[in-house]
Formats: sequence, C-alpha cells, structure tokens
Amino acid sequence: MSQKFKSLLDLCRRRGFLYQSAEIYGGLRGAYDYGPLGVEMKKNILNSWWQRQVYCRDDVVGIDTSILTPHPVLKASGHVDEFTDLLVDCTLTKERFRPDKAPELTLDKNGHLPITAPDKETASVWKKTIEEQLSPNVLITMEGKRLLLHLDHVTQPVKGHAGKIVFKKKNEESAVFELNYHGYVEPNTNSPFLTDSRPFNLMFKTFLDPIDPIDRVIQTTMNKQGESKPMIRETVDQVLKPSTVFLRPETAQGVFVNFEQVVRTMKKKPPFGIAQVGKSFRNEIRLEHGIFRTPEFEQLELEYFVAPWESKHYFKYWRQQRYHWWLEHATHPENFRQRDHESDEMAHYATGCTDVEYLYPWGWGEVEGVAHRGNYDLTQHMKNTGANFEIVDEKPTISPGIEGDLDLIPKELPARYIPHVVESSCGLNRAMLAYLCDAFHQIEEGKDKPLRNVLKLHPRLAPIKCAVMPLTGKDEFIPLTKKVAKSLRRKGWYTVVESQKLKIGKRYYRHDEIGTPWCVTVDYQSLEDDTVTIRDRDTGTQERVHWKQVQTVIGDKLMEPEEDE
Repeated sequence: MSQKFKSLLDLCRRRGFLYQSAEIYGGLRGAYDYGPLGVEMKKNILNSWWQRQVYCRDDVVGIDTSILTPHPVLKASGHVDEFTDLLVDCTLTKERFRPDKAPELTLDKNGHLPITAPDKETASVWKKTIEEQLSPNVLITMEGKRLLLHLDHVTQPVKGHAGKIVFKKKNEESAVFELNYHGYVEPNTNSPFLTDSRPFNLMFKTFLDPIDPIDRVIQTTMNKQGESKPMIRETVDQVLKPSTVFLRPETAQGVFVNFEQVVRTMKKKPPFGIAQVGKSFRNEIRLEHGIFRTPEFEQLELEYFVAPWESKHYFKYWRQQRYHWWLEHATHPENFRQRDHESDEMAHYATGCTDVEYLYPWGWGEVEGVAHRGNYDLTQHMKNTGANFEIVDEKPTISPGIEGDLDLIPKELPARYIPHVVESSCGLNRAMLAYLCDAFHQIEEGKDKPLRNVLKLHPRLAPIKCAVMPLTGKDEFIPLTKKVAKSLRRKGWYTVVESQKLKIGKRYYRHDEIGTPWCVTVDYQSLEDDTVTIRDRDTGTQERVHWKQVQTVIGDKLMEPEEDE
C-alpha cells in the first residue's frame, strides 16, 4: 500500500468519511460504516447520477425493488448456476483468492523463488511446514522474513495445460519434487503451494421461514445416514428450497421482473429506461483495498430497453454518455479509461461489455460496466413464468439519426419483439473511492513542514458545500454568520458554521482537507456594509459580495452543464 493511499485512508477515518464497522467489537472484515462526511459524499454522487440519468431525460423512470429475491427469479436469470468465481486456496498461508486477479510467479536475481512472510517467526513456521508437509527434501534458505526456494527450472502453462515448477533437492537419492503451475501464485507472498481452482457461488442465501432451517437440515441428515455426501446435500437442498431466498447480487433482476408493470403504468415503449439504486450483496472471495471490494455495496443501475435493430447504436451511445459523466467530475481525467471486454471475460448474459476503469494506487480497477445484455433476461423470465414481455409495433422503423440494422426489423406486421437491454452498472462505493483518490493532493508548505492535505473534489460531490466563518469569536459577528448559513441551507446545500477559536487560515485549511469548495468569512467590513468574502478552495482567491448574493454565486457554480441536443 502506497504511503499516499495510507494518508488518504487516515484522513477518511480521522475526519469522518469512513469508519470500520463495529470497531469497538473488533470490527467486521470487509464491512465499513460511512461517517457524516462519507454519507454526504456518497449521497452527492448518487444525486448527480440520478439527476443525469433520470431528471435530465424524458425516457427514463425510477424503481425501487426488494433486496430479498426468490430462488426462481435467480434460477431463471442464471445466477444460481452461473454466478460463480473460481477459488484457489494457498496451503501454506491459508489465504483464499481469485486466480484471475493473482500475479505471475516472480524469481529473484539468482533464480530462487522468494516467499515473503509477515515476520521472522511466521517465516520459521512456514519453513517447517514446507519441509515436513508440502515439499520434503526441497532446498530452502531463510533470509530474515524471506524464504528462498531453490529451483531447477520452471515451465510456463500453455493453452490450458499446466506448467511445472521443479525444485532442487537436498540430496540426490530422493525423488524430484515438482508442482503444477497455472500462471499465478498467492498474491501477498508469492507462494506457489496452491489447490486446484474450483467454482464458488457468490450469492448470500437465507431462509424466509418461521421454522428454523437448521432443524430441517439435522432431521434430513439423520434420515439419510449411510448415503453419500452428494446425495444428502441434494436432499437437504430440496427440503430447504421452498423457503430459500437470496440477498440480491444485482439490482437488475428486480427491474426485469417488473418490466410489464412499468410499461403499462407509465405508458412507455422502447427506447426507454428504468433506473434503480440500492444495496446488493456478493460473497466475495477476496475483500481488499478498503471499500473497493466489499460483500455489501450499492449499485447505480440503468436498464435501457431498445428495439433489437437499434441496440448496437444505443450500446455505443451509453458507452459515450457514461464515460463523459466520469470525466466531468474528475480532477485528473487522464486517470480514467474505457476498456472493452474480451469474449472470455463477459458475464453469461452479455454479448458486449465495456468497463470504465480508474487508475487506483494499486492499478486499474473497474468502476462501471456498460453491457449489451441482449434479450436474455426478459426471455428467461418469460420462459419460466409465462409472462408476456413482447412489444407490439404497428410500423417498426429506424428512428431518425440512428444507425440501425434493417435486417433485424420483422417483416410480418404488426411486428412483435422482445426488447434488447443496454445496461450501465456503477458501484457507488467504488465511485466514492475513485473520486477520493482522484481528488487527494498533498501540498508542500516549505522545508521541515508536514505536507498539507487538500481534497480537490468536484463541488457537486463535496460533502460540505460551504463553511461560514466569523473572523473571530466575538458575538458581534454571529447574527450575520447565521443569516448567511441559513440562506444557503434553504437551498438544500450542506453548510456548516466554523466558529472554532483557530486562526482563520487554519480554519480554511481544515476545510481544504475535507474538500469544502468555498469558505465565506464575516469580518469587520461585513458589519459596515453587509458584504462578505468567498474564498475558493483550489485557487485561494477571495471575492467580496453582498451576503445575499452568496447563494447566487455558489448556485451558478453548482449548476449542471447544459446538454447538447
């Protein structure tokens, strides 16, 4: 972890963006609570997204569906059978990880395989484990907290066939020891002692039943004594199936199962979209990088329904629209990029997918995916329920200004088709982390002085929009200070009164650190002519205006940009 990222995480804990969940009880792995500033920033990102996706358009409506999802819904969508990651365990470190995210084997300059332990004591234990259990008679040397395994040679894996790691022996009488090598090692230590990969379902399962399901498991197991483990497991699953529900792994399925009702009640026809924000849950194998990968997260999703002959156009359109939104709020747009998925990366339902990625301190990471889901989801739910999601079009044509595919327009009239879906799916937690990393700057104040932290957040994303400050703590400044703050709060902007007994410069710096874009100061001149100063966070410049104009100045700067037709 880089020192700069550590400083950012320290700022988040110290100033109220993020807290470790249940910290007084030792914390919960992968769970975080959002403090007063964190919840504001997260809400501001959500509001900007909703404003752009819903309120600025006349073809998108919102919905809010249940987190608890019945088994049949996710069985039909393919999640029960397909929503898995490959899982690998390290038999030395006991760490569990995804092989597709793991690094390749690295060797030192002498051709040895280094395994790095957290400390010398752990290295000694690991050395003993290797010598007695994992690879007896392998030549090992120990340097501090590093184990150096002496290798004979390494062959790389080729097209699905495993390579080999062949070790040097302590004595010639023993057999050669070798390990299969699939192109990756345990990410934290470089350990090659791994199990084979196996599928791992990512969904959280629970039971909607007044009767304790554990009693049913015990009873079923006792009744099936003597049968094989797979047979007992299958019987238990069947017994529990009627009460089984899942915490949704994505918000999208709630949109699809409500498609007909939205069309009917809102009088919509393609092209149109349904937007949803809400919590989703995935039993992630590896939790990492703070809020980047957590089992509980919030999604901002848009399912945009289009005629099949216009789907390629809208896939391209939404790729551009969503990427533009990310760049618009970025301090360093060069650290955002788009990446098209290879065919073996795409989800089981997708025919095309493009990720928006941000260059985090540890490398590029996905913050949003735009996927062409085809008509997979609507078709599956039609097959499994008998619902009718077909659209009837008396005169199907390609809309003006759109590049369509005439060959896909039905020849028989009236045309009947199942809409295709273009989905944009954004992780709100990852978005917040990306914009925090993007905005975090450390400024040198001079020799032997600590670096000064500044969050150069886009004003619309900043938790606190304005801090109003009396020049000193004298009572004479308070009435006007409160009037300015009240005028801004009535606009719906989170505004604080900063009346600490600190010099005005230090109070400015305190708000620079948490991203407050403007500080308003009530001083002695204010008492004479009702004017105040507005200080800009990024430039340090100050503008003097009448206090009643402050809301106009700030409002103009917060205004959403006009969209080109």
